[in-house]
Amino acid sequence: MPTTKYFAQVPPFPSEVQIVPLPKVSLQKLQNESVEESQLLLEACQNWGFFLLDLQQSEKGEELLEVAGKMFDLTKETFDLDQSVLDRYAYKPPHDLTGYKRKGQLKTDDGKMDRMDLYSINQDDILANRPPRRNADPIEAKRAELRQFIESSHSVIGLNPGTLSALCPLDQISETSVRLLLGQSQSTPEYDSITLGGHTDIGTITLLFNVVGGLQILPAAKENTPENWQYIKPEPGHAVVNIGDTLLEWTGGVLRSALHRVSTAPGEQALVSRQSVAYLVRPKNSASMQTLKGEFIPPVEENEGDETRSVNEWAAWRAKQIMLGQLKPQTRGGTRMGKV
Repeated sequence: MPTTKYFAQVPPFPSEVQIVPLPKVSLQKLQNESVEESQLLLEACQNWGFFLLDLQQSEKGEELLEVAGKMFDLTKETFDLDQSVLDRYAYKPPHDLTGYKRKGQLKTDDGKMDRMDLYSINQDDILANRPPRRNADPIEAKRAELRQFIESSHSVIGLNPGTLSALCPLDQISETSVRLLLGQSQSTPEYDSITLGGHTDIGTITLLFNVVGGLQILPAAKENTPENWQYIKPEPGHAVVNIGDTLLEWTGGVLRSALHRVSTAPGEQALVSRQSVAYLVRPKNSASMQTLKGEFIPPVEENEGDETRSVNEWAAWRAKQIMLGQLKPQTRGGTRMGKV
């Protein structure tokens, strides 16, 4: 996440709040091909589907922290615009999810409406892989910084060239996006107020930068009741990384895609607005959902059948299932252990 400069601007995360004991994985050690760190990464992706990526002491990581700070500044500039201006760039679901979504458009777990404003920026728009679209003025003015954030994030997530980078290249059309998010501040703390309802990410990997708490995970095998949700504590110099549904499918269920949501920030943090920036990686549109081949990926059983749809066809089908209430988002995967 952005540096301590941004953490100093908000009240501290309360020490008495129960948090998820997520592993902290060092980018520097992964770059140095540490076997122990690679095993820690695998276990985090199997057991939690989430981990904290320590970007410090790595040249690539420090570069990403610096540009992530610029994205925080862009988030503030964008959501400081008048509501009537933001509404000009409203997204048009379900076919076009790029652009601005104002709070109160989605139902949350408790049947109320969400409290999250967000603005999704398509990667291919910024990288000129497709004709540009007109965005809000602060975003248009920061195209160069957005490109830097995308390229830096992609470099950190992809690490060394391999299967994942080949399936999610920067130069081919995908639905990958940068998402600016704003959770409104409250006059008093309300621990049972849900800002954005429980969901899993449909893509491959999400890289999240946030300073104010609010992100929660429902641990596997736990009933979906308020007391079972646990906060992820933001840490300076770290990004929150989580596995998406596509990567779960590609690995035959080895990796976990975990149910998560955004709730009211704990303690005095509820009294300030919650800005965050996410890089949501999706595969290239031409990629297949077929299970990958790998040392720790179990072969597909004959009676199971392998997925033959493209990622776009599969994502559209899954999104439709959720919208029609035929599929309830839940934690999946992480049940078959492997070793690197």
